[in-house]
Order: sequence, then C-alpha cells, then structure tokens
Amino acid sequence: MGVRDVFLDESIRQEGLGIFSEPPQCSACCNDVGLVRCEDCVGMHMMCNTCICDAHAREPLHRIKRWNGEFFADYTLAQAGLCIQLGHDGCPCPSPRSHPNKITVIDISGIRSVTVRYCDCGDLALSHTYVQLLRAKWWPATIARPRTVITWRTMKMFHAMTVQGKMNAYDFWNGLVRITDGTGLFLPKNQYKDFIRSMRCFRNIRALKRAGRAHDPGGIEATSLGDLVVECPACPQPGRNLPQDWKDAPENEQWKYAMMFSMDANFKLKLKNRGLDDVQLAPGWAYFVPPEPYKEHLDKHKDEVEMKACGSSFAAVDLANIPAQKRFTVNGVGAVICARHLFYRKNGVGDLQKGERYCNMDFILLGMIARTAADMKKMVLTYDIACQYSKNFLRRMAQFPVEFQIDISETDITFLIPKFHLLAHGVPCQVSYSLNFTEGVGRTCGEGIEAGWADTNGASLSTREMSGEGRHEALDDFLSAINWRKTIGLGAQLHRALKQAVPAYKRKQAVFEESSATFAPAVLEKWERMLATWQADGSKPNPYREPECSMSYDYAQYVKQLALQEAEEVRRGKISLHETSASVFLSVGLDLEDQQSVSTLSKAKHEDAKTKAGRAALQDKRNALQHCVKAWRSIQAIYMPAAGVAMAKAAQRTATPEVQALNSKIEDEELWLPSAIPKETWTTGLSPGLIEKNKRLREAQAEDALHEIRRHLRIRMGLIHYKRVHVAGPGQVANTRARTAIARFNEKLAKHVSRYRAARQALTVLDPEGSWQTQLRVLRQEDIRAPREDDEGQRERGLGEGHRELSWIWRVLRHEVRDLPRADENVSEEEVNDGMRVDWVKARARARRWHEEIEFLKEEMPRSVKFLHWKSEWWSSRSSMRTDTSPDIASGLKAYAARQSSIYTSLASSFQRYWTASLALHNMSVEWPVHEPIRPPLPLAFPLAADTPSNPVGFPLNAIQLNTDEGDAIRPEGDAHPLNSFPGDDSDSEEESDALPSDLDESEDDDFV
Repeated sequence: MGVRDVFLDESIRQEGLGIFSEPPQCSACCNDVGLVRCEDCVGMHMMCNTCICDAHAREPLHRIKRWNGEFFADYTLAQAGLCIQLGHDGCPCPSPRSHPNKITVIDISGIRSVTVRYCDCGDLALSHTYVQLLRAKWWPATIARPRTVITWRTMKMFHAMTVQGKMNAYDFWNGLVRITDGTGLFLPKNQYKDFIRSMRCFRNIRALKRAGRAHDPGGIEATSLGDLVVECPACPQPGRNLPQDWKDAPENEQWKYAMMFSMDANFKLKLKNRGLDDVQLAPGWAYFVPPEPYKEHLDKHKDEVEMKACGSSFAAVDLANIPAQKRFTVNGVGAVICARHLFYRKNGVGDLQKGERYCNMDFILLGMIARTAADMKKMVLTYDIACQYSKNFLRRMAQFPVEFQIDISETDITFLIPKFHLLAHGVPCQVSYSLNFTEGVGRTCGEGIEAGWADTNGASLSTREMSGEGRHEALDDFLSAINWRKTIGLGAQLHRALKQAVPAYKRKQAVFEESSATFAPAVLEKWERMLATWQADGSKPNPYREPECSMSYDYAQYVKQLALQEAEEVRRGKISLHETSASVFLSVGLDLEDQQSVSTLSKAKHEDAKTKAGRAALQDKRNALQHCVKAWRSIQAIYMPAAGVAMAKAAQRTATPEVQALNSKIEDEELWLPSAIPKETWTTGLSPGLIEKNKRLREAQAEDALHEIRRHLRIRMGLIHYKRVHVAGPGQVANTRARTAIARFNEKLAKHVSRYRAARQALTVLDPEGSWQTQLRVLRQEDIRAPREDDEGQRERGLGEGHRELSWIWRVLRHEVRDLPRADENVSEEEVNDGMRVDWVKARARARRWHEEIEFLKEEMPRSVKFLHWKSEWWSSRSSMRTDTSPDIASGLKAYAARQSSIYTSLASSFQRYWTASLALHNMSVEWPVHEPIRPPLPLAFPLAADTPSNPVGFPLNAIQLNTDEGDAIRPEGDAHPLNSFPGDDSDSEEESDALPSDLDESEDDDFV
C-alpha cells in the first residue's frame, strides 16, 4: 500500500467510531454513553453532553459532532447545553442575569450560535453588555442590543490577509460560510454587512492604539493630522534623529540633511459613484489629506486647464485634462513618498477627481511639507513631469494660505525627473533634470513610488466598492502595513545598498581617474569651472549637453565620405617601391597585411554574388595584391633571409601540388613578417635593428587602429541617432538606406578591429613584457562600444547611467583629431577636447554619485538607530500620562507602552550590530548615538550565534517576534527592491535571502506599532 493510500485511509477513519463498533461510554465520566466528539480537540474521545460542555467551558467555539446511529452529524455546544458566563474574565459571577441570550459568533472556525449569560452584579465598568463581550475578545456588531459578534482572532486574521494579500471582505466572508456549511442546506444568516462594518471599526481602533492615542489624556478627539502614520526612521527629522547643530553644517555638506520626495499619481485606485453617505472615522489622521480643506481648495480650481510645454513623449499632463468618468467619483490618487526609503508620507496622499492636475498635486505636496519638512534647508522632488511642474510652482504656491508656503529664501528646492521616466523626455530635460548629473542625491532613482503602486493596486477592486470614507481608512491601513514592512526591513535594505555602493564606487572612481589622465590639467580645470558655473546658475552652458558640432550629424556627408574612402581603396592596386629603407620595407609589409585582411573580410560578399562581374572584380583585386607581394618579396630577401627558410619549410609541409593550388589565394598567403619568424633566427636571419623598428611600427599601427575604431564608433553612434530621430518610421526606403549605411560602417569598423588585433598579437611576440601593454590592451567584443551606449546594448543589459562604464579604449590614449567623426587638419585641439567633454563629466558624475551614496548610508544608519531610540523613549514617556483610569486599564496602558518601547529598543540595537558588521567589512565606521536604554531589549527566543551581526535580515529575530498581528510583519523581507535600483535603471547587485528561518515560533500576542 502506498503512502497516499495510508493518508486516504486515515482520513476516512475519522468519519467513523474508530476502534469501537458501537458508541462507547463517556471517556470522562464513564456513566453515560458518549455520543459527542470534538472536531478541534486532539484525538477521537467520545463524551456525553454534560462532560463535553464541562470540557469546553472556555472553548465555546470548538466544533462538535454527534453520532446519530449511522454517522457523525453537525451539532453545537449550545445544543449540548453549554452557556458561557460573561463579565469576570472567566471567573464566576456573583449575580448573573436570570435568563441567557443567544448570540451569533463569527469565528475563523465557522459561524455558529452560542448561549451566553451576561453579568448583572452592578459593576459600573460592566454595565454595558458590549463591554462584557469585548472582555471575552468578541467584537459586538452593534452597541445597544448586540446579537452578533466577531472574535478578535477572526478580525486579526482577516486584517493580516487583507493588508498582505489584499483579500476582500466578500471572499473572506463566503469562505467562513463554506466552512460552516459546505452543502448549502443550512446556510447561516447573511451578516456580511455586520462583518464589514465591524472590521472598519476594528481597523480604526487598532490604528489609534498603535499610535498611542489610548495613552493620551485628550483621548481620540485630541488626535492631530497625521498622528496615525508609521514614520520613516532614516529620513531627517529635526529634534528626533538629527544633531542639534545640523543647520550650521557647511554648505557643501547640507545635502546630507536634504529631504527627498517622489510624487506620482495612480489611476487604478478609483472609487465608484454609489451615492453612499458615510462618517469619516479618521479625517486626515493618517496618510490622506484632511478632507474639508482639500475640498475647499479644489472648488476654487474647477475650471483650470493644464498646459503642456515639454517636448517629451510622456502624457501625464495630457491625462490631467481628461474629463472625469461619471461612474467614478474618484479617478485615482496622487501621493508623495520619501524617495530614498519609499515610506508614504504624513498627509501625502489625496484623491484625484479629474486627472493629475496641478491643483491636486500642489495641495498634497505643500500640505505634506508644511507638516513634516517645513524646517528643512534643502529638498529634492522627483516627478515624472518635473520639467513643466516646476515652471510656475512658486506662483501657484503663492496662492495658498501662508501655512502651506515654503520660504524659498531659507529652503532650496530642486526638481528632477525619475531615471526611468527621463528617457521619455527630450534631450534638454535629460541633461537638466537628471538625478545622475545632480550633486548631492547619491544613487536615488526616484522610481520607488511605482513599486508602491504595485503593492496597493491589489486593493483597487475592493476599495472602489466602498464608501469614500471607508476607502480612505482601508487605504490608510494598507499604507501603514507597507511602511511597517519597510521599517523592519530597513536593516537588510541599507546593508544591500552599502554592499552594492562600495565596490561600484571603487570601479567608477578608477575609471574616472584613468579617463582624466588622457587630458591635460588645463583642460580638466576648464571643465571643472564650467561644471561649477552651471551648478550655480542653470542658465549657463550645460557641460552634460553635447556640443552642436557633435550632435548635428550630417547623414548625407557621412555617406559621401564613405563612398570616397571606398573609391580610394579601389584605386589602390600598386605600391611604389622607390624607397627601400628598412622602415619603408616594414611599413609596406604592414600595408600588405591590411590589404589581405580587407580582402578576406570582403571575399564572402563578392563570392556570394555568384556573378561573373563579382568574380572578375575579386580576381582583379587578387592580381593587384599578388603583384605588390611579389615586388615586396624581393626586398624581403635582403632584410629577412630567415623568411626564405621559413617559407621553404612551410612549402614542405604542404601535402600535394593540388592542395597547393587550392590554397594559393593571395589573401591567405603568409607574409612572414618579423613577428612570424621563429625567435631563434632573429639574430642571424634578420637585419640588425629590424625587430625594434617593427615593434615601433606595430605600436603605431595599433594606436592608429584604436583611434580609427573610436572615430568609427562615434560615426556609427551619430548615424544611429540620426536614424532614430529623423528616419525611424513607416518609410521603408529611408530605413533601408540608413541601415545599409550603418552596415557599411560596421564593415569598416571590423577592418580596424582586425588591424588592431593583428598589431597587438605581433607585439606579444616582439616585446612580450613591454610597457605598451598598459595602453594597448586585449580588445574583446564587449569593449567595442561608443562612449554613450544608446546603440550598444546598455538597455538590453538592464543597466542605467550609474552602472555605465567607459570602455577602456576611451581611457588609454590622449584624444586626438582622429577620434572625431569629421577629422581634418583644420580642427583645433580645443574642438577635440570639447568633443570628449561630455564623456568625462559623465564619468565624473558616476563616481561622485556612488561616493555620495556611501556618505548617505553612513548618515542614514546612525540616524535610523537614533530615531528608533527616540521612539522607544516616546513610548516609555506615555506609560503614565493618564491618571483618570481604573487600575486594570492603567495596567494595560503601562504594559503596552513597555512592550512597544522594548520593540523599538530591540530594533535599534539589532540594526546597530548588523550595520557595524556591514561597515567593518568595508573598513568603515560611524559614530553611533549614545543611548542609555530605559528598558532592556526583548528576551531572546533562542540563543543567537556568535556571528549574529552578519545576519542578512538585519536585526535579531527576537526583535520582531511579537510583531505578528498583520501577517506582513512575520517575515520581514525588507523592501521589494534595493534603495538604488529599479527595473530599467541600474541595479546589478547580488540577490540576498532576507527570509527568516522557517522554524521560528511566533507569538500569539500580536500588537505591533
């Protein structure tokens, strides 16, 4: 019998009486027949009604079944006679109510009727029946005369499943109905509306509890705007995680304290127009803007039309003018997050009624800044239409109340476009609004808000059916869960970012220094001045913008130039030998070698034609080359006697005369240049000094070929740019011509690549240990790419500007006229350098952004630890704030504050240990905040290994063991993407496993922040 058969048999065994042929005696009292069995208890014990009720006095929701003579039929503890006494936490009541009550209990085990007896002893705290139900951990669906309750564990389960998996209430409810009765014959009463109404209240109370509102003497009504949010520990917050003198930091270090925001809109999160009138339970208390001021503001801007002034292909502003759909009262939401850590901001989310209009986004942004970042000296805002949004931003801001306005004399605001969206904009935007070219932003990509939308879109189908007020509360709850997930994943997130940044900076800095060495110091100084001038005044010439002469590619001119070069090659059929010096002899030999290579590269094209004209043309070229080689051989016999010996030995190795005739094509004939002669014959078989002269000529040949490769790469880059901008489209003829021209240039590029490789191969024989190797390196296929790789597969590799790296061919030789597409004797050295300027400033920017990223991380790590310690102290300070409570409530307040304080202390301690180890791996250290813990961290659930700080999760596992009520905190996987990456940007970091060990015990106590 197979294992599956055993499992199947054991499953079917549960349906019968087991080892008994008839119902046995009650396993508890042995006085009566046991006909009842509990489905949720361990084992198959059969009991009588009395004993089953006694055994389940504190488990009234277990499912039981009764043997009816043939099978086990559904039965309930209420039918068996169980009555639950409420009011005294399970203790007997001195004065119970005379008559019991039937209530419906909605539980994860099903929906069933339970008999309860209320307390009637006169205790003021228990005077309300709903209080007695709450103390039994049953949530009453109504207040006056509750007839339906939902167990807390059910509400917690649904809460966890909805914030993590976006499960909607309708499916969850029907799942409970199916558990209760899968046949459909005895369906419970439909109490779906009671369930969703109770869940909404439950969410609100949990949010208030986590925000410490129960500890405030002012109570719930004293809640201020944004009090219910989960805040970012790593963002600068004056008075919490910044040094007291942060405003006095030097100007060149203020970027470390900058606030970075990302704005965007999401048109998935709509709301249907169902005409529902509801009550706002948390108006503006979390992430959504306060409703009344927002509505008043929008009423003043109903008829405004946004104007598109950018030449980009991005249509965000076009969407701002689309008419609202009648079946939706809300067509989407706009939001602001912190750009580096991707936390949703306090009052940073608002509904969009008609599209992504400035009036909506302005209110969301300015309201958020006024409440969270009004004191900051520097702000960076990324927005996919920042180029046009920023134009009249100050004018629009002046129309807001004073409390919304930013003092631009004290605060510097920089508008930039996220990296992935930047490609949809024109060249002016790409060089002026780029995060890659802006000082003080590190490797921030600005695209993290898009990943956040992916997390919230799963809730769009359920939230669009809610009332407007209920939808706000549900989305606030989702955003809090997202922020908390990021909080506990911050350890791994910053660790990954540091692991990626340090080696990347070393690589980019080395490339930049190598590139700088190819320019004169005066040129670099000039470029540095130009860069500083542009950074101080954006109206000055932008060093990242291509010079006009390099960008204005003349397609016709390049085609004509190609034709002239090919015509010149056709005319080259005879080499003059009037000069017979050794250097001329060698240079002619190298030229013959080049002609052989060209003939080999073009041979296939001629032979594929299969025409008499094609074959005749090829034979003419062979005859001309044969004549030149024959004339050169006569001189070779004088300078290289060893060549004759080598040719004779090679002839002996040829098998037969037929094979000789077959392989006698001139392009395949060995010329026996000095590098091909055996070294043992160099002394006696070669003219004195010939090896040294050949080596110098080979070096010059390789350098010349390298310059030609660089020139042809620039030409091809220009042709591809021309084709993309001016030719791309439905015109087949124009596209074919452009592709043909590019293919012809690729052939010429291949010729110079072959020439370079031949020269370098010869040098490895002539001077294997020579200094030439520092500049003339191995030329791999991946090295043959333009300085700006739009045409070289950069996008296919999924890498962005920050990971782009100049090929070594642009970093080894001093740039010359030969590197420019229009090289001629009239081009000045200044024009040559200007053509290379953009490559140099971009290499400089790459290195600086990675260095800034490291400096940011070294700031954010201690800043996060300091914030978590501040939050721990904040909770401790609230434990005794209320003096108007009974002892039992005071005990709960004190215990909850202590536990929350301990959670934050544990997170801070574990992050610090983990990051200390991460920094030590790179020989770095930071100054951690000095903190005297008010209470010790949470006790360890198991012994930590000696290398706990290297735990990739980023914190001791005990620090999060109590944080399991949402389901989203059980496995802290950190952020879905690293700090500095986004699909299509430039992340190539190694993936790390951030999951916790699967065998951890999880606490049933589940309130986290």
